[in-house]
Amino acid sequence: MTPEIAERLLESLRPTRQLLTRTLAEIPIGDPEYRQVDRVVQEIDGLARILIGDETHYFREDSRARIPDTGRDGE
Repeated sequence: MTPEIAERLLESLRPTRQLLTRTLAEIPIGDPEYRQVDRVVQEIDGLARILIGDETHYFREDSRARIPDTGRDGE
C-alpha cells in the first residue's frame, strides 16, 4: 500500500475513532458494548501501527483519545 493510500485510509477512520472514544465515556466499563467498542479503537490503532509504524497516530491529534498505559514509565 502506498503511503498516500495509507494516510487517506487513516484519515477516513479518524471521525469513527473519535466517536468511538467519546462513546466509551458513556458506557459502563466492563459491559460487552464497552469491550467491543474499545476493541475496535485498539484495532484502528493497530492498523495505524501496521500502515505507518505509529500506533499513536491519533493520540497526537485527538486530545480526547486515551493514552495507553504501557507500564514502562514513559518509554
